[in-house]
Amino acid sequence: MQLPDFSKVSLRMMALPITIVIFLIILVILVKHLADSLKLAAQNTGRINQYLAAVPADRIGIVNAVYLNTKKDLAPALILCLVGGTFGIQRIYLGRRRSAVLMLLFFWTGVPAVISLFDMVAMPRTVSEFNLKVVRSLYDQIAAPDLKQN
Repeated sequence: MQLPDFSKVSLRMMALPITIVIFLIILVILVKHLADSLKLAAQNTGRINQYLAAVPADRIGIVNAVYLNTKKDLAPALILCLVGGTFGIQRIYLGRRRSAVLMLLFFWTGVPAVISLFDMVAMPRTVSEFNLKVVRSLYDQIAAPDLKQN
């Protein structure tokens, strides 16, 4: 009587748990990255509010109007990342044109799809950093010159 060959079955049985472990590790990394991104976004929002509070009363209307027209929102950025992340559309929306061109050139490799997954998780931080740069620029150009003259 010949014993059955379990070597092929055991390799198949081992592949599923290894895949699950790898998936769980990636999931933990993404959740940690999301938590860090949300924390930094909250800090940046606080800084944005500090800049806006420091604008002189006679200039606040101009600063608010320009800021509201140039700031980026999280929802459209996430939708663009979900729909066209492989092509770098979310990066064009946030003004990162060079990296968007690279993602578009290499979309066929699948690497930009993985990058867009991490972009999606980091999007709260990325959008808040963009908005913070806008407010800093407005503050330096419109509000700060008046404060420096005094």
